[in-house]
Amino acid sequence: MDAKIIILALVSLFYKANGAFYELSVADEEIFSSCPNPEPGTLDIHGLFDFSEFSTSLEADGLTVSGNQTLVWDIQRGDRVQLFIKLFYFDRGTWTSTAFSILSQDFCKTMYDKSNVLYEPWTGHVMNDVKDQCINAPGTKLILDTYFLSLSASVTVPLREGRYKTTIKFRAFDSKGTERPTSICCEVIGDVFKIRN
Repeated sequence: MDAKIIILALVSLFYKANGAFYELSVADEEIFSSCPNPEPGTLDIHGLFDFSEFSTSLEADGLTVSGNQTLVWDIQRGDRVQLFIKLFYFDRGTWTSTAFSILSQDFCKTMYDKSNVLYEPWTGHVMNDVKDQCINAPGTKLILDTYFLSLSASVTVPLREGRYKTTIKFRAFDSKGTERPTSICCEVIGDVFKIRN
C-alpha cells in the first residue's frame, strides 16, 4: 500500500486519460502519518505492517520501493476487511472533502485484482506466493520486487494545485458481522503541482 502515494494514485486512477500533467511532493518522507483524533482502538500504519525490512527512497522524479512488509494486524483470517479511502483538499486552513472516495466492502476479494486501486502501486509487486492471503493473515510476509513509482500523473479534469491528504481506513468484521475492536487509520499528505498541459 505504500508507494504511489495514494493521493496521486487515487486522482490518476479516477481520471486515466491524456490531460494536464501533475506532480506530487510528499509532505513527510515517512509517507504515512497517524490519523488525528482517532476513535478508541484505532491503530496507525504500524498496526497493520512491520516495516523493519521495508524501505522507500524519495528521488527527484519518484519513489523507489524495496523490501518486505509483514502483516501484524491482530485479526482473524476469516474476517471480512473493509477499506475506505477519502481524498481531502486543504482550503483556507481547513481540510475539505472532495468527491474522490473509494469503498471496498470486502477488500480481500480484490486485493490482488488488477482493477484494484492499490494493485499498481502495491499488491502488483508482491513476488512471493501469498495471493491466497490478505491483510487479515497476521505473520504473512509480502516480499516486494524493487520498483520505481513516478510521482506524476496525467488527469483530464482540472485539478486544484495545493495540499491534499488521503485518509485510509481498514475495518475488520467477524463472520457474524461484528466489528473487531481494532481498526487501522493512516493519512498521506502532499502537495500537488501542475507541471504542464
